[in-house]
This record gives sequence, structure tokens and C-alpha cells, in this order.
Amino acid sequence: MTPWRFAVASGVILGLVVGIPYYGLPYFYDYFESAFGWSRASIMLGLPVGTLVTLAAGPLLVRKLPPRLCIVWGAPVCGVAIAGFGVMDGSLWMYYLLWIVYMTGWTFAGPLSHQVLLTQVFSQKRGAAYALAFFGISLFGAFSVAALARPLTAAFGFQTALRIIGAVVCLAGPVARLALPAAHSQGAPAGPSAGMGTRRVFWLLLIGTTLSMAGIGGVSQHLKLIFKESGYGGQAQLDAVFGWTLMAMLIAGATGRFLFAWAAERFAKRHVITAAFVLMAGALPVLLFLRSASAPYLFAVAFGLGMSADSLMLPLLAADYLGAQSMVRAMGIIVPVNTVGQTWYPVLLSMLWTIHGSYTLPLWVTFGCILGGRLTLALLPRR
Repeated sequence: MTPWRFAVASGVILGLVVGIPYYGLPYFYDYFESAFGWSRASIMLGLPVGTLVTLAAGPLLVRKLPPRLCIVWGAPVCGVAIAGFGVMDGSLWMYYLLWIVYMTGWTFAGPLSHQVLLTQVFSQKRGAAYALAFFGISLFGAFSVAALARPLTAAFGFQTALRIIGAVVCLAGPVARLALPAAHSQGAPAGPSAGMGTRRVFWLLLIGTTLSMAGIGGVSQHLKLIFKESGYGGQAQLDAVFGWTLMAMLIAGATGRFLFAWAAERFAKRHVITAAFVLMAGALPVLLFLRSASAPYLFAVAFGLGMSADSLMLPLLAADYLGAQSMVRAMGIIVPVNTVGQTWYPVLLSMLWTIHGSYTLPLWVTFGCILGGRLTLALLPRR
């Protein structure tokens, strides 16, 4: 089996475990709001609670276990948790418990295990390998609403739709068992092993990427609610606009990953990051002026292209500055912290929305968050 087949398999698994849940579940937030009478802040709190409880599993367990083992056993846990959302009643405690179960599976079967696996397998063209693997998140996420959540909800109701989606996510387990390598050596570092002694680089990567990922998470989790506030009041129209916008955003993101992977092998990575920031930051003001019918899709293309660089550039920068051996240790800390930022920042936006009464202030704060991430990464030493 060639290494590229492993990258393709990782793409399918990440699409099922990460792409469908992360981008598809926000479709159901307004259904939870109306069916169970939960507040917006309570709904947004589920994912960050699950993240915080499982935070230590990444650095303590995942980086020390074989990646294939983590993925094979973690993926079905994710599927069971999502199906559980389809059988819960109005209990917020059950809702939060299911998020903890999902994030436990995500921690083992999500990006960290795949980044470790691909770093071991690929000594060259890692950028292309990461882009191919993370392409699955964008591709499956793009169709998570238009092809799964929306038609299933229309046909069977939102709770049955969640149970079916959970069963689909469980397919990632057999794919991992059949398609990923049973074991792989820890060798083949590309470049010097700089070690964790380069503390300044480590902290800059940690802070810069966390700020940027927080901004992306805030927009992604609140996007449907932003549309609802902007006048897409009817449920059918709101579902349709959100579904097509999400698809456009993630298809643009999938394309962007390959473009940025190509650019990262030919140009200075700081310039690649700057281009991504300009696209993301330039897209945010569009959300303040959604009067035009084309505005959601203009936002989707620009923001999708820009956000595609983040998950790609982090492992590339970590491998460049820290070496392949130390990169695994560093990513075991950076990826969970990124996830905390990406999941707790939407809660902050909910609070700002409650205080301010609209999404204007939250969107400007998000602009500053993404800018702060870019400025932090600009402090990385030149190579």
C-alpha cells in the first residue's frame, strides 16, 4: 500500500469523524432551541464542555499510542454520541454528557492521530499529504447539511436524522481497520530534531494558531444564527441558505488546502499565512451586510479559502521549527489547546451577543482575534 493511500483513508475518516459532526451539528442548534426551550448560550456550551473535560487525553495518551489503534476505537465512540443526540430529551445534562463522549472519541480519532500518522509515513511532500487528509473534512462537511442533515430532517424529523448521521459516522471505524497501517516506525524525521527547547517558537505557534482557530470556530458555530438574525426568518429559507453557504465555504476550503499546500512548498510560509489572513479578515464584514442574495456565497468563498490554511500550516511550521520527533510532542499539546480555543470562543460570542443584542460586536471581536493570531505568527524567527 502506497503512502498516498493512507492519506486518502485519513481523509475519509476525518470527513466522517470531524467534517460531518463539526459542520453538520450547528444545523440542529435552532431545532434544539425551539424543541427543548434551551438558551443559545446553553446550546453553545456543549462542545466546549466536552473539549475541556477531555483536554488532557491528547498529551497524556494519544501521542503515546499507535495512531491506528486510537482511530479504530475512537471513531465509533463519535458515532454513538451523535446518535445519542437523536434520543435525548430536554435534559441539558444529557446533552453535555453526549458532548463529552463525542469529544473523547474525537480526541483519539481526530486530527492529532492523523497528523502523527502522516508525519511518520511521509518524509517529503507532507504539505500535500496533510492537504489530502484534511480535504476530507471540507468535502464531507460541505455535504453534511445539504445531503444529510437537511433532507433527513425534512423526511424523518431532526431526531431521527441525528440517529442516522450517527450510524454514518460509525463507518469510520471499519475504514480505519481496513485501510490504515497496523504499525509504523517513529522514524524518518525531516530536518533536525530541534526539541522542545525552542520554547519561544512553541509558544508563538500555540498562541497564534489558537487565536486563529478560535475565530474560525466562532464563525462556523454561529453562522446559521447570524443568518437568522439577518432576516432569513422562515425555517425553510434559513435551512436552505445555511446549507448552500456551508457547502460553498467548505468546497472553497477544500480547494484552498491544495492551493496553500502548493504555495507552502514554493514560497515563504509567512507570506502564505498572510494571504490566508487577508481572505478571512476581508470576508467577515460581508456578514454585516447580508442584504444581497449573493452576499452569503461571497463570504463563503473568501472565508473558506482563508480558513483552509490553518490546519495545514500548523503541522508544517511545527515540523520545520521543531523537527519531526519533537513536533509530535508539541502537537500533542498544541492541538488540544487549539480545540479549546475553537470550542470556547463561540461561548464568548454568545455572551457578547446577549449583552450587545446583535452580532455586530462579536464579529468585530472575531476580526481582532484572527488579526492577533496572524501578528503572533509573524514573530516566528525567519528561517
